[in-house]
Amino acid sequence: MGEKGTTWFSLANPFFAVEDKVIGRVSGRGTDIKRMLIGRQSAIILTGAPCIGKTSLIRYLCDEPDSGWSWRQEEELIPLQEMFALDRYHFVQIDLAPLEGCLHVHDMLPLFIAECAKALYAIHCPGEKPPAHDLRGLRDLLRSLSTQHPEEQYCVMLDAVERLDRPDVAFPELEKSGAKTPQERGIALLNHCGAIRVLVDLIDEFACFSVVLSIESLPHANIESQFENISADLARFYTMPLQCFTLKDTRALLAQLPRDFGEKWAASFHELGGMEIFSQQEQDWIYEQAGTHPYLLSQFCYQLFYFKQLYADVCGSWRELPLDGREQLLEQVNAGIATFLSRQWKRLVQALERGGPETKSHFATFVLALKQRKATEPFSDAEWNSFYNVRYILTNEGIVRYDPFRPVYPPGSLLCHYLIQQIREWTLPAGPSVFRLSIQFADKEPAQLTLTELEYRLLKVLLDHPKQCSEESLMKGGWGKIVERSTLSQRMHHLRKKLRKHSGEDLIINHYGGHYSLTNPFRLQLG
Repeated sequence: MGEKGTTWFSLANPFFAVEDKVIGRVSGRGTDIKRMLIGRQSAIILTGAPCIGKTSLIRYLCDEPDSGWSWRQEEELIPLQEMFALDRYHFVQIDLAPLEGCLHVHDMLPLFIAECAKALYAIHCPGEKPPAHDLRGLRDLLRSLSTQHPEEQYCVMLDAVERLDRPDVAFPELEKSGAKTPQERGIALLNHCGAIRVLVDLIDEFACFSVVLSIESLPHANIESQFENISADLARFYTMPLQCFTLKDTRALLAQLPRDFGEKWAASFHELGGMEIFSQQEQDWIYEQAGTHPYLLSQFCYQLFYFKQLYADVCGSWRELPLDGREQLLEQVNAGIATFLSRQWKRLVQALERGGPETKSHFATFVLALKQRKATEPFSDAEWNSFYNVRYILTNEGIVRYDPFRPVYPPGSLLCHYLIQQIREWTLPAGPSVFRLSIQFADKEPAQLTLTELEYRLLKVLLDHPKQCSEESLMKGGWGKIVERSTLSQRMHHLRKKLRKHSGEDLIINHYGGHYSLTNPFRLQLG
């Protein structure tokens, strides 16, 4: 208890409502913001699974340099200050609420343009009304900004576009668009009213102007099927998937000091006798349980702080939470995130169903690999590459994070245990569980290989046409239909590599003109 008779319960929990704002002075998104800046893309579609933190990132980016604290001061971004002059970057969110009341598509564009002008004008003239709300006025405003502030960059961001879809309003323009979900319909409305075209034209006209469109990714098995109803204008946008945090950003988020939550809050915390918010052991425990998933981290941080308040009220000082307290906290978090986990599994099942039997088999293998693995133990390159058929699903759904040249870590214990439990109850399609291949040698024992069902089918087609096998025959024999050529090429690459590893030579040859052959078909025997 402090000198003024305050108690630990008078201190606001700094992790409150963290799904809507940044935790302290570390967002967990330093690496992603760095990627956005270095990429220099003028039009970005920011995609991600639910609860991955798209809205939090957008609100964080909207902080201005003079707001007391902004993303520009994060440790991860400080080295970029001189290169990019970060104080000259301005991100503003466009308020789409006025468009929600429109009964006709043609009424949306004037309101959209007015909101764009209002947001941009407020950067240098906060609280003032822009001189004009029409398209000409918006162009004049951008021309004025580029002249008066030639070194500055302006990015408008759109989020929660699904709110534009009105169940009680029938928009004739959407009938032939193919849009089904509220998000697809919201994007289609922005396209039909001309808002997307206006943004693309402004990007072409003004070098200082850029756009970020935030949307929820679909639960699909690959990136190719993410966008089914996209206009020519949206095809100009670069897709940036938002994954879970990096290990480095996660560690920085958990290790924040009292002053990282503001001087006033820190003063109150120290007055009550607190020193560090979470001990190193508590930080390690949170990471072990939550991994690097933004939503799970936020829940553990909030609940751990609250439990430590309860403990401090009993023992009179801010201490590390005992083991039995952690067990109770874990039960509390589990109860609170039940709906999140259920939704997560539903999306995973949808994506896996679209991927087919081989995708399901690879996912089951991945989950089984989690049983004896700690959150701090990364996958080897060989292990990660062996999950090639589900790597997109794992990263798109926030299970793991993948960055080139960086280790891939498993999810936290909580999510691992949930996936293991679900996979036990999940019935895989019936069929042969083991497919084998024997490679014969003249001077030694045959090599015995285990194949996936797809590899088995592809090899069977090749053995039926060993001298010349067309890509079309392989597609129909492997998938039962014509698939993307890149899909076939990837699978054949992995199969050739697998056979070469066990035989010491290339048994499958890829010929110019789109066909394959076997060099020594008599050496291959399918079991």
